[in-house]
Amino acid sequence: MKILVFLLALFTFTACTDDKLPTDVVILESDAQWVNMLATDGCSWHFEVPSGDSLLYYLPSETSLKVVEKELGKKEDYYSFTKVHIRYSLTDRKKGVACGWGATGNFTEIEVYKIDKE
Repeated sequence: MKILVFLLALFTFTACTDDKLPTDVVILESDAQWVNMLATDGCSWHFEVPSGDSLLYYLPSETSLKVVEKELGKKEDYYSFTKVHIRYSLTDRKKGVACGWGATGNFTEIEVYKIDKE
């Protein structure tokens, strides 16, 4: 009987794990904001992640953008701050984003695995 209970618990545990996450990268999890401040001479859609007394700025990869849009909807051209909780990993790439006065910002690209609107 103990073996049966153990096997049932083991099966339940393995069935509840998130097998979509890669095992070869460091997965980070944080509260953040999905922000568009282009209308106020800031930068277009990006993530702002608090880190101590400062903010880190990230852009989702092209494949991650589908994950973001599935949860938050399509990107529109309007001023916006949406609080989210994200699970992501850093890539070794930079990505350009349109900013005010015709400038382009270069932010670190991330792979977003899960995002929840708060």
